[in-house]
Amino acid sequence: MIPMKLGWLALEALLLWCFAWFGSGVALALALLLLLVPLCTIPISLHLRKKLEVGIEAALSLRKGDEATITVKLSNPTIFAALRVRCDVVVQNQLNRETLKHHILTWAGPKKTQKCGLRVASEYCGRLRVWVPQVVLYDCFGIFGIRCKCNAVTHMTVQAETFEPNVILVPNPSATDDSESYSQERPGADLTETFQLREYVPGDSPRQIHWKLTNKFDKLIVRDPGLPISKNVLVFWERTGESGDPNLIDAQAEVIISLCRSLVDMGIQFTVGWNDTDRNLCITHRIREMDEFVGIIPRLLRATGAKEGMSGAGLLIQTRSEELCAHMVYIAETPQSDVMEMQRYGHVTMLLCGDTALDGAVCFNENDYIKQLTEIEI
Repeated sequence: MIPMKLGWLALEALLLWCFAWFGSGVALALALLLLLVPLCTIPISLHLRKKLEVGIEAALSLRKGDEATITVKLSNPTIFAALRVRCDVVVQNQLNRETLKHHILTWAGPKKTQKCGLRVASEYCGRLRVWVPQVVLYDCFGIFGIRCKCNAVTHMTVQAETFEPNVILVPNPSATDDSESYSQERPGADLTETFQLREYVPGDSPRQIHWKLTNKFDKLIVRDPGLPISKNVLVFWERTGESGDPNLIDAQAEVIISLCRSLVDMGIQFTVGWNDTDRNLCITHRIREMDEFVGIIPRLLRATGAKEGMSGAGLLIQTRSEELCAHMVYIAETPQSDVMEMQRYGHVTMLLCGDTALDGAVCFNENDYIKQLTEIEI
């Protein structure tokens, strides 16, 4: 837009110089015409700003690193043409606040709809909010701009790349409400209940060996763990105390989604929760099947974090204390002090991402978390 303005200014100066130096009436007429054309488009732009309709469309989801097309639609119901239109498009990853701004230059013919495509991608998982904050109508030379307010918005989900951790439920004898029913059709991962006894095969975990029967029959006997149909489990993502590093946020998101998927595959009912730092709320969802979990992933991937403020653990204790239970997983970058209070209600498995080290916690980083979390005890 700036080169066009400079070109218009240079041509206007040249025509005025020709009039002043040579006394050319033609040069003066052209200079006046060059000035009047932008001025005459102002009333048209003022009319168009009330009639022009702006919409935005995008794919519902995409994979990390893949490009997707965002389509901006300009519908012009009037008999006047919008000769030059600039659309400002903002794409923000709500999970890590990564924000990109784009500008589209186009036009909209009379009684027509103009579509413009924009390619976007993100290297991090999260919920992308895409919106057009404003549209500016210009004359053919780009001299005068009339701003139009716009509220067009859409969302896209950049899917997390999941893995399959081996989840082991460790009995909690101190929990009085740690009760469950077990599947009779297939084994699970709960070592407190035996699904079946059988001979050892290579690859079986040493934890499964039944030593009394092994000594009795003089051969290795293992027991397949039971599969709890209902289990008292909470998976909580602490969004307070983060450094803002998008790589650490990305790793935590993939860990919690992978863990929850594994619990669903094992047939374990559980509660997943996190704290909304923007509204200072604690959000929890009861998950019984995969469709329920898939439905809340977009909400989970827009859980914006903050460095300071009320901790998620504190909000959980104050407003969702009924969700505190025998088996809890606490995922965080920097553990908040309120997590110690959670341990009064049940066992807390802390999964910490980054440089923070804490006795009894399982630490992982953004590069090797798949290897570091191949097995998770809850």
